[in-house]
Amino acid sequence: MERFKYSNVIKFDVEKFDGKINSGLWQIQVQDLLTQGGLCKALNGKPIPKNLIEVIAAQRTDDDEEEYWEDLDSRATSGIRLCLTKNVLANVVGKKTAKGLWEKLESLYQTKSLSNRLYLKERLHMLKMNEGTTAGDHLGSLNGIVLELESIGVKVEDEDKALQLI
Repeated sequence: MERFKYSNVIKFDVEKFDGKINSGLWQIQVQDLLTQGGLCKALNGKPIPKNLIEVIAAQRTDDDEEEYWEDLDSRATSGIRLCLTKNVLANVVGKKTAKGLWEKLESLYQTKSLSNRLYLKERLHMLKMNEGTTAGDHLGSLNGIVLELESIGVKVEDEDKALQLI
């Protein structure tokens, strides 16, 4: 089976995740990076045959498929790790697959705990536009916090967003 080979011609610059920047936006950038490299499907884990016919059919190309999958998963895992700072990498060093690594990062940095919700709500309500900050940068900060809140299931009303812009 011939597979399309992706070329790494385009250089992407993704800020390394340090646990302090917006994890939701960082994940979007890393998913885009993996997609450009043809590696994004590794985040879903290795496909499992659903029935006996698929298992029998899979046995014919098992070696090629296994080698392909291991290469894809290894490159995706490597790509994610290269987008982490050393202190964050130390927290996920035992994860060997892209899916396992991705899920561990989500559990560490996108938790729906009360303390995380309170922390993000406090960041939202304490957000002020500093002198010298452009309106676009301030709006970007606001939208980033709102995105993080929504990623953990907290709905931010338009009225609350508007109040933060005043």
